[in-house]
Amino acid sequence: MKYPFWFFVLSLAVWLNTANGTDLFEESSEPLFEPVPSQPEPEQKSLFAEEAKPKSAKSTLSWRPRIGGQMGLEYRFFHDHGQDRGQDYHHNFSFYLTPKLEHAWDGTRWQFALQPFWRYDQNDPRRTHFDLRELVWRISRGHWTVHAGIDRVFWGVTESRHTVDIINQTDLIENSDTEDKLGQPMLRLDYSDPHWGNLSLFYLPVSRLRIFPGKHGRLRPPLPITASAEHPGNARTTHQDFALRWAKTFGHWDVGVVYFRGVTREPRFRLQLDPFFRPRALRPVYEVIDQVGLDIQGVTGNFLWKLEGFHRAGQGQSFQQLTAGFEYTFSGAFETGADLGLLLEFLYDNRQDRLPMINFIPFEKDLFVGTRLALNDVAGTELLAGAILDFDTATTAYNIEASRRFGEHWKLYLEMRGFVNTDPKDAGFFFRRENYIQLELQYYF
Repeated sequence: MKYPFWFFVLSLAVWLNTANGTDLFEESSEPLFEPVPSQPEPEQKSLFAEEAKPKSAKSTLSWRPRIGGQMGLEYRFFHDHGQDRGQDYHHNFSFYLTPKLEHAWDGTRWQFALQPFWRYDQNDPRRTHFDLRELVWRISRGHWTVHAGIDRVFWGVTESRHTVDIINQTDLIENSDTEDKLGQPMLRLDYSDPHWGNLSLFYLPVSRLRIFPGKHGRLRPPLPITASAEHPGNARTTHQDFALRWAKTFGHWDVGVVYFRGVTREPRFRLQLDPFFRPRALRPVYEVIDQVGLDIQGVTGNFLWKLEGFHRAGQGQSFQQLTAGFEYTFSGAFETGADLGLLLEFLYDNRQDRLPMINFIPFEKDLFVGTRLALNDVAGTELLAGAILDFDTATTAYNIEASRRFGEHWKLYLEMRGFVNTDPKDAGFFFRRENYIQLELQYYF
């Protein structure tokens, strides 16, 4: 007899709560394990930060509903018209809303989180979209935590590129920096022990397609990318993916080892031709991959050392990717309370394009140089600026981000991105007319 998927989830939750002979709703005197949540959105604190209120003798359930979230109005100015028809505009406005509801009871042993996301865009209908970032139950007992539903997980330590981050699909129409992620259906089991380390097992029943800017969208190649995708071999959106991660702290060093088996989150592209054999569009191709990764972060004095790398098989010839470097921080810079950081990272990728497949590889052998300034003032003023230089072509990608809070609920965010000195042999050449300035007003509630 085949049992539904959620039957096993519920059975596992009951087992965790009765492992020590304790009834599901019985008060326990044992200390509770505090689960490690997935990385929160910037400037958005967990709604479970407060201490749990004492439960009454008649009821073991202590409900603590919290509602928060943010909304924002965004304006982008593009210096040039795009290279494709439909991209002949300089100005673009959009608005987004992402509320968040969280419940915790029985201390924080049981947690529920719901976070939808919606954006409206002025010019690109494909960027007007809705997504469930989170719809997840988290149940903790002793060293164990179960996550079931839709959730987000972040892996990585480097600044210029998140090399080993692979669980969630990138929401590329939100921003080209790959920081925004789509919600991922998953069943996750965590085991944490101070001596042995942290082990996470993932079952991912569905893989999500990457959403690219549409015909009228910006920050895309001159050829449009089709909404339909190709899954060769046994790859499909319902392929049963698995992943595991082990992490442990050794003194001043944090080490993580990752294995992933499933449909890639980073597609290759097949060139589509019209009846006259002229390039018409690009079609994403998703293949099943095996990937082994490593991330290391350590502190020595004022230096913060970082490394991420992986070996991947399944997308043509096997290849490796590496991002490694350091950040040096000057505390009390300029005789103030500000912190000034200098960043240096090396980016390497040895995959090769093999027709008819195309890989957009912007960082094959590049150097990232940047600086981070935190004034540590009441307004939380911060600045991050950097550039990535290609050793072979001298193509340079620049990025500037600055933010400042106003009052308790408002935040102003400035962003500048683009390419200069682009070489036709570099992937940045496709985006040479996509330089933009973005101003965003955010409201937190």
